Amino acid sequence: MDAGNVPSTRRAVRRARWGMLVAAASAWLVVACTSDGDAPPTTEPAPPVEEPAGTTARGRDVELVLPPRTVLDPSIAERLSDRMRSLSEDLPEGVDSLGVRLPEEPAFVPDLLELAAARGAALACVLGPDVAGIADRTADRHGATTVCALPATLPELDEEGEFEPTPAVRVDVPVTELGVLVGTAARTAVLTAVARAEPDGEDPDADATDPDADEPAAPATEVPRVGLVLLGDELPSDRLREGVLTGLAGIEVVEVEDAQATPLDALETVLAAGVQVVIVDGGPGAAEVVAALAGRSAIVAPVDILAGADTAEVVLGYRLRWEQVVRVVLDGFAGAGQLEAPVLLGLGDDVLELEVGQDHPEVLAALVAARAQLATRDDPRAPLVDEGPPDEAP
Repeated sequence: MDAGNVPSTRRAVRRARWGMLVAAASAWLVVACTSDGDAPPTTEPAPPVEEPAGTTARGRDVELVLPPRTVLDPSIAERLSDRMRSLSEDLPEGVDSLGVRLPEEPAFVPDLLELAAARGAALACVLGPDVAGIADRTADRHGATTVCALPATLPELDEEGEFEPTPAVRVDVPVTELGVLVGTAARTAVLTAVARAEPDGEDPDADATDPDADEPAAPATEVPRVGLVLLGDELPSDRLREGVLTGLAGIEVVEVEDAQATPLDALETVLAAGVQVVIVDGGPGAAEVVAALAGRSAIVAPVDILAGADTAEVVLGYRLRWEQVVRVVLDGFAGAGQLEAPVLLGLGDDVLELEVGQDHPEVLAALVAARAQLATRDDPRAPLVDEGPPDEAP
């Protein structure tokens, strides 16, 4: 053997051992960060973290990082994961695989997205209420991988009316519009409940002012009130709340501002204020809140936590159909190998699921009208045309 080759051979051995250590560490990180212990996708060893922009990733593997378990109610986290994984059964031509990661803690989200890009995923997306910054940082470091954030507000327009470029692709969905529809459903239900409670043809103050009455009577006309128990889930809470308040125009809203209050404590506070309807989101503890509402209030809540609720109390079950959103992203990516930025999905893209309670036909009519109004305006926060309470309670 030529002695001049010995040093280079040793360097090659050291590089091979280092590559094996990197691959082993990557596999350990996936198992440690995710709850299900999924084996990492079978890909080539990880390329260098720093990649020149414009290079092409190997294959068409796609990775999706979901919100961590700790920011969702367990029932919602499991069903979200199941729906995303089911997309692997019918991938569009041009996409080889879809890996879905459900982190245990928020700290693992950027690590898993970074790992997906470093291992050569062609597309790596992250889902959550505030993930644009995480996605941008990963996209800046990995030019070979298309990175997307969903949901994320669209970028600003430049002087020519074009969207400002961003490192990661923004995928926007109708969060505010969903909030408007949720608020509209609650508003309609509470106005109907108050109308039904009004006595027919009687002086509303007669009993209350009668000095001979055995005990004071409750006011004949209730004040319509809606309680909000918004715990924070995969949707941007500020956008959802803006929409809800738009839909609740003219209705007294009761919510707890103490961030330290437990979900059940917050619920008891709003119930003590005399609300007739409670709106709940999909944050941790949401299922317990819905269970505690039994027989005490009408409910507007995510579909996935209403399984055990009394159907007579359910005004509306709602959710954003993330599986449809991701399918649109996959279809758009499959053909060209890249996403046209940004991606905007609206009410006409079948991404909202709304299930009206069987005892609330008036809510269905109100939602149809509200949706028609939303389809004609640029700003979903603009007040809807107030059609008032039902003319005649059924």
